[in-house]
Amino acid sequence: MPELTGGRALLRKLLLGYDGSAQSERALALAVEIASQNEVSVIHIAYVVRKPAGAPDPVPDELVESLKRSAAETLLNAERTVKKGLLDAASHIEVGDPGEKLLELASALKPDLVVLGALQHSASEKLVGTTSSHFLKSRPYSLLIVP
Repeated sequence: MPELTGGRALLRKLLLGYDGSAQSERALALAVEIASQNEVSVIHIAYVVRKPAGAPDPVPDELVESLKRSAAETLLNAERTVKKGLLDAASHIEVGDPGEKLLELASALKPDLVVLGALQHSASEKLVGTTSSHFLKSRPYSLLIVP
């Protein structure tokens, strides 16, 4: 939980789930704005590579490496946005289920705030999406879901 100072939360470390989608771009913009108004030293930007639909099990190493290269390029764009806001960025590429991997990363980083873009995947998750719902169920992190 963020520490309170003078009645407001003091944020020092942010974790942003990012995949280059319109929702994650909005989340990135808001994370940069929040970070610039607080004492955030670094925004951790995480991209989780997931198994493509229809890919065989196990996923061929060449495909995983190709997806990781694409993720790295996408993260470079996010890093540029963060640096334009005169902030530091740390990029993380994980492979697996986005909700699970982001929770694992959050457990390691202990961010004051997790920022995620909301994406509707199914009727049961119209409000927040699957990755956001992982965080809502876990509850140990302050969470900002950006529509």
